[in-house]
Amino acid sequence: MHHLVLLPCICTALTAAGLAQTAAPVSPPPPLVPGPEAHQFDFWIGDWEVFNSQGQLIAHNKIEVVAGGFALLENWKVLPALGGGTGKSLNSYRRATKQWQQYWVGSGGRTTEYKGGLVDGRMVMVAEQVQANGAIFLTRGTWTPNADGTVRQQFENSNDGGKTWQPGFDGLYRRKKSQI
Repeated sequence: MHHLVLLPCICTALTAAGLAQTAAPVSPPPPLVPGPEAHQFDFWIGDWEVFNSQGQLIAHNKIEVVAGGFALLENWKVLPALGGGTGKSLNSYRRATKQWQQYWVGSGGRTTEYKGGLVDGRMVMVAEQVQANGAIFLTRGTWTPNADGTVRQQFENSNDGGKTWQPGFDGLYRRKKSQI
């Protein structure tokens, strides 16, 4: 008989304790803020016209800040007269590895994962690629900010593990002029 009297008292005490816990405000943790490393690639942010080494306009590329400042999103678009290919990359600094990484995917289905970092004021990232025959080659991308506000982007390939490099893409990024 005593057990029946205690049950309502225990339930009331548990309910009161639960209400007391939910009534206390819980402050959320402070938002994460990107460290200075997350800004090393800021020179690439912008709306660009891209020219090949002969000075011909070949593409447009918009680089924007995303994910609360933790990443850059690239939006690549080749001119229609040159094939009209598109691509996107997500670029971010990984604190755990102390490296920048880029994940690229193009409209042709090619995906590439680059890793690297800032070297003498230039962003340098390398990717291992596998050819159809299974052979591995390296691709190195270098982004160089120039004093005039342009950015030079170069890609080179190596079939000997990085001992020698053959030139590939060489583009000059010029900011689009503001439209009034």
